[in-house]
Amino acid sequence: MKPSPLRLFLAGKEIVFKVPFLPSYRDLLEKQLLILLNSVGFEQYKGELFFCIHELVSNGFKANLKREFFKRRRLNIDNMEDYRQGMEEFRSLLKSFPTFDNKSEYGKVDSSFWVKVRIQKQPEGLRVGVENNSTLHYYERLRILDKESRSGHIQTLTELLLDSHDAEEGAGLGLLFLFFILKHRLKGSTFALITEPGITRMELWVPAILSSKKELFP
Repeated sequence: MKPSPLRLFLAGKEIVFKVPFLPSYRDLLEKQLLILLNSVGFEQYKGELFFCIHELVSNGFKANLKREFFKRRRLNIDNMEDYRQGMEEFRSLLKSFPTFDNKSEYGKVDSSFWVKVRIQKQPEGLRVGVENNSTLHYYERLRILDKESRSGHIQTLTELLLDSHDAEEGAGLGLLFLFFILKHRLKGSTFALITEPGITRMELWVPAILSSKKELFP
């Protein structure tokens, strides 16, 4: 009999969820992740963790969508002039991103694109990664690292809202809020950006000290 995902997770195995590009993905993902989070005592932080995971998944979807957009517009994302032109148009498209469905022009992204959530219980804490199969563009990397750097100077929600403007890809509040949560709510947690050709992965590490079941982290 094949072991259940929960049993494998508690044994320290990495559990991987491929996230569908559907409006209902949030509910589907939360339902599966909640079982795992509760099993290791992180239920009190489920709201913060879900926000961070959804933000990273959304960024993965947008990265894939951007590649689809550039391909259909026959623009080279690695050419600086094409990138500038494409991003001007892509910003307008992003405004309708939350309402995408299978009937919209970009409701179906090339099936070769994917976004996955990886979660693993490790001796020191919980590792959660979100990855997509798009090579990270130089400007995208700078944008993420800039948000992380700026978040270090933000101490209150008021400061966060005042510093949330991002002319390139929306308000930029999501990533700043993620870093704010890691610093002020999930204290001791860290963020890592891991890239290789064809893969972009963003990882969160949440220390075992935040768990209500610390005995599960020997």
